[in-house]
Amino acid sequence: MIELTPEIVGAYLARSVPGWETIQISSMDRLPLGASRETFRIDASVTAADGKKTDYKMILRRDPPASLVDSDRLTEYESYRAIYGHGIPVPQMIHLEMDPEQLGGAISIAEDMRGFHNSEYQFDMEPWCNHIPKLAEQMWSYMGKLAAVEIDGLGLESFMDPATVETAAKQQLDFWVSKFRRNCICPDPIMEAAIRTLERTCPVAKKLAMVHGDFRAGNFLYDEAGDIHAILDWEMAHIGDPLEDLTWSLNRGFCFGKDDRRSGLVSREEAIAIWEKASGMTADPAALAWYELFSCVKAQSLWASAANVWQSGENRDIILAYASWWLQNTENKAMLEIMGRL
Repeated sequence: MIELTPEIVGAYLARSVPGWETIQISSMDRLPLGASRETFRIDASVTAADGKKTDYKMILRRDPPASLVDSDRLTEYESYRAIYGHGIPVPQMIHLEMDPEQLGGAISIAEDMRGFHNSEYQFDMEPWCNHIPKLAEQMWSYMGKLAAVEIDGLGLESFMDPATVETAAKQQLDFWVSKFRRNCICPDPIMEAAIRTLERTCPVAKKLAMVHGDFRAGNFLYDEAGDIHAILDWEMAHIGDPLEDLTWSLNRGFCFGKDDRRSGLVSREEAIAIWEKASGMTADPAALAWYELFSCVKAQSLWASAANVWQSGENRDIILAYASWWLQNTENKAMLEIMGRL
């Protein structure tokens, strides 16, 4: 795999981004963020064809040879572009390259919204714990607003699989079960019981929405005052039932082993109430229960994939081993609890 350097990236951008004649990169650092993609922070000065110079602060994301998430740069890049300007704060996109031969993997480049925080682990520390109610209100309100956005006119059909209110749940279940089957490296009877439970019946969605796919604490940027400035990591975005985003954020794995606060912020009931108010929808209890169990199956599929990628040697990023070791037992326990077996 190509080792990215300022010289390689600068030369590529100068020949690939329309209107950029020359580019001088003053700094480029890889950030220790995420388990699915490589992320680089870049400071650069760009000279346009008319001689005008502009300073850019950018984020470059590259797809690695193997990852726990089956997605590509196109999905994330176009998802950002589709939702931009619809009341959900996201960074602007700059450039997309799908040819892996150019930089050793498909890449996307976006504006770097620098100076904000994204760690979910500091919420219990001073002074951040004082911002928890505000952060929770914003997080689930933005999630609800996303659920309320009408997908007609967003252009999602050009890069997302179609779905209907009748098929959305089954499509996602089939996708993640297939991923688990391909990647599991040892028997998981609890997971199999959860899959059988879900396959007995699939809910019909009240509406279709643009589903973020990984909407949780840790995937948004916030400032010192506890205000959220951007929702990040849209690589698993798809057309589906908005309850999927809600229940993903409620998953026990994102309580971080501390207590029952979902996404480390508020109780399950408080989170649902905020989401319902912002979305204008009522979360049907039966559908909610189905999607809460589904969120565990989806998560377990990711952790099984991380374990497989690590064990095979395809990707030795330590976060893959850590996530699979820590979280598979968490999801098994959550599945048993939801199925009334614990």
